Amino acid sequence: MTEFYLHAMFCLGGGLGAVLRHWLAQRVTHDLPFSTLIVNVIGSLILGLWIGYLGGSNEMGEEEKRLVFGFCGGFTTFSSFAYQSLELHRNRTITLAAGNILLSLGLCWFALWLGLVLTV
Repeated sequence: MTEFYLHAMFCLGGGLGAVLRHWLAQRVTHDLPFSTLIVNVIGSLILGLWIGYLGGSNEMGEEEKRLVFGFCGGFTTFSSFAYQSLELHRNRTITLAAGNILLSLGLCWFALWLGLVLTV
């Protein structure tokens, strides 16, 4: 397997993830950043399911790693999460910003764990 092929798998996964994230964000509209929360939780669940299904990240082949990490990296969005949390603090309250941060981190960790548990 060539290095170019592995990079292409990462790009393919990332492109598919970014398109799906954009599609979903167009359908979830709210004045709070729910679409970012939803994609980050779903992406964490997908990563947990994929890694658990394949028997752990050490058991994954390079091709599978590049595809799933590319997809989840393109689908989820930490930079939007950080920006939206800052905007909640600037335009609303520190409580909303802190709530967004804690809810996002807690739900994403839980979703990753759940994905791993469901595949055991």
